[in-house]
Amino acid sequence: MEGRRGRRRRSTSPAKRLGVSRTRSPTRDGTRSAPPDYGHPIASSESGSSTARSKSPDRPWKGPGLGSGMVRMYLRGRPIAMVAPQEAGQVDLSRESKPPREQLQLEWVYGYRGRDCRANLYQLASGEVVYFIAAIVVIYDPTRHTQRHYLGHNDDIKCISVHPDRVLVASGQVGGHDRSEELPCYERFDPYYKNADESNWYKPHIRIWDSRTLHTLQVIGAGKLRLGVCAVSFSVADGGAKIAVVDESGSGHMLRMWDWKNNTMLGEAKATTEPLHVAAFNPVDSRQLVTAGKFHLAFWHLRKDGVFTKKNGIFDDLKAKFVRCIAFTHTGDVITGDSKGNILLWKKDTNRISHAIIGAHKGGVLALCTLRGGLTLVSGGSDKKVVLWDGALKAPLKVSQIPPGLGGVRSICAWDRGKHAAENVVFVGTLGNGICRGEVGREFTSILEGHMEELWGLATHPFAPMFVTCDYSKQVVLWNAIKREPMWRKSIKYAAQSADIYPTGRIIAVGTTSGRWCVLDAMTSDVIYERRDGVEQLDCLAYSPNGRLLAVGSHDNFIYIYAVFDDGRDYKKVGRLEGHSSFVTHLDWSADSRFLQSTSGDYELLYWDVITLRHVGQVSAMTDVIWHTYTCVFGYNVFGMWPEGADGTDVNACAASRDRTLLASSDDFGKVNLFKYPCCTHKSAGHIYPGHSSHVTCVRFLYDDSYLLSTGGADSAIFQWRVVGKNGRPRPSKTVIDTTREETSFASPRADRPLRNTHKNRTSKLKDAETQTSRPTTPTVVKRPIRDEYRKVSSQPKAIPTVVSPPIKDENRNVITELQETEKRDSEEQKLIQQLVDDIFASS
Repeated sequence: MEGRRGRRRRSTSPAKRLGVSRTRSPTRDGTRSAPPDYGHPIASSESGSSTARSKSPDRPWKGPGLGSGMVRMYLRGRPIAMVAPQEAGQVDLSRESKPPREQLQLEWVYGYRGRDCRANLYQLASGEVVYFIAAIVVIYDPTRHTQRHYLGHNDDIKCISVHPDRVLVASGQVGGHDRSEELPCYERFDPYYKNADESNWYKPHIRIWDSRTLHTLQVIGAGKLRLGVCAVSFSVADGGAKIAVVDESGSGHMLRMWDWKNNTMLGEAKATTEPLHVAAFNPVDSRQLVTAGKFHLAFWHLRKDGVFTKKNGIFDDLKAKFVRCIAFTHTGDVITGDSKGNILLWKKDTNRISHAIIGAHKGGVLALCTLRGGLTLVSGGSDKKVVLWDGALKAPLKVSQIPPGLGGVRSICAWDRGKHAAENVVFVGTLGNGICRGEVGREFTSILEGHMEELWGLATHPFAPMFVTCDYSKQVVLWNAIKREPMWRKSIKYAAQSADIYPTGRIIAVGTTSGRWCVLDAMTSDVIYERRDGVEQLDCLAYSPNGRLLAVGSHDNFIYIYAVFDDGRDYKKVGRLEGHSSFVTHLDWSADSRFLQSTSGDYELLYWDVITLRHVGQVSAMTDVIWHTYTCVFGYNVFGMWPEGADGTDVNACAASRDRTLLASSDDFGKVNLFKYPCCTHKSAGHIYPGHSSHVTCVRFLYDDSYLLSTGGADSAIFQWRVVGKNGRPRPSKTVIDTTREETSFASPRADRPLRNTHKNRTSKLKDAETQTSRPTTPTVVKRPIRDEYRKVSSQPKAIPTVVSPPIKDENRNVITELQETEKRDSEEQKLIQQLVDDIFASS
């Protein structure tokens, strides 16, 4: 592979023209930052002549030699030439823009943080269940199957505790990003930020808030904590007047106690240098608390002078590596569960074991919960079992098994509302980032599922309220966006990176990190086809609108083109597109399935003719091409979403709505952004939405633009945002219009075939309040002035102004002939589409 990458490139390579050598593709986590040049000087130390030019304060957007419809921007000194579509009219970069009237409302969050956090599932006085994922605290109503969300945090939430009144909630987070320009964004969702200290608002802290109104009452610890809050607990005996906090620091874990109403610290002590998992107040004594972790169990007492006294637990021969969970009886006795699978009982005010249940769970005890005021105990472990114990902790009374695919037990919460309390009904958070519910001794059912590892792949169904996601844990999931639940979950052989759905909706293609891609049946989840393209990850793949071709963008800098047969069940390689000097990040097909546009990791925007398998060298040739989707992060219609001074990798993904009125983007700071489309003014105004705690990897609109979906990388979360109007009402759903034969037919293989605007006969317009331009998908072309020297030939058909294409190979000609013959089955495909729609809504 290294030898192949180092070979000399042909003279037509964009990398050759730009003076960039072909090197190994940088990884996603590598440093490849590049601030865009908006006509201002850039503090950059990058070498190269193009970088030096981009530092000039007089560097214009419209570079020298560009036509009236061309715009050029610079990232890391690399020029990106962008062509304005014909319907855009005269290019004017000086006009101001306004944010769209439409806004986003977070309606549902898929997932739960169970893989690395403990004691994070509680019931409120309202009967709702509270938990967290990413930077959002979710309040779930199990009777209505709805969610509410607290959006006050600005980075990863690590712990949560509920006040004894079961109305107030305390949640702790790690340190965020020092980006003061984001404060107005957070003020929209939490007015407490209006009085925030600009030097400390992003640092680790605990937020205490009302679960009924979602209003923040107090913020403690900002500027005083080091790395992040890993455990928090309200006192019980004194009515919740105190709060205990465990802070992660470089030299160990610090234990602090606050009077949270007055925001005064009562005492602090260094707890341990090892990882610490849990801290909890004794319910019968507000000055006693217990901490547990790696080789650690300590009983603390706060004296009146603010000094902590400590007693370490004495295990004798029952010492385990980890003490993972804590619970209390009604008398104040302490119950612990450890990594050996033992449950130990410690009498109040002692540090010795009084009773032990040896081997209560195989693989370790991960969760403990007392029911009926501490009279009975429920435990859960790595063996995926939930066990109800008698009051004397002598023998198990009932045992239940967690549904397969959710992992072991992480946290347990009692549902003590009415008859559910008598029936021992509990909620269980799992290691697989899901939540299930059931009565101990009977079958449990899943009520919430999510992903377990980093999440990148996202694709929406072409005509139904469904979408597919895939992650690094090799899981592929097809979701029902209306029921907010998975239709099926499939485990494949390799970590998944990208996905797309075939135009009929019956086939799903998934790209992996190993260079392999596979095809799944959307109805049965069976893998029906596998293929390999190199050994590097496949960052993107996309079916053509007519379903005849599949483009696969790889980390080896190539785009592989496949002919599609048998309704997406069989494939034949046509060739590959060579020209990118870094890994391919995004792909878009033209509406007539003839052209591709693609972007790469070194900020190239290239256009391709898939018939000749050649790069379209003249960007101006693409002015009248209509794009079926718009997911490339560079281009005239989207360049306004890049903020001034942004890094070249700050924007991870974007997507235009189907009606081409909205543009959504996702960035590296956990934000989802909403703009008007086209977004073609300098620093376009838009709406910013927080919630994700890491890089947002992808955004996509549902088929009718009623919802926007966003996926988080490290937080493994999926957010479902409802698109609403200015008055907060849901946007009216649009009817799916059948695609015409002219739009989906495969383009002729003739190299001299003129480009046609297949949409020019449509009359519907959607005018933008600022630009008065027609929507890109249904343009009424605003004609530009024609120069005299061109007026004589303006009536002639417009040919593709590219270099003369080489003769088509015989094998490719045969593939194209087969593709043209398959067009006779269009009527059969329409029947299949209708049958799939009937099946979907019949199952709902």
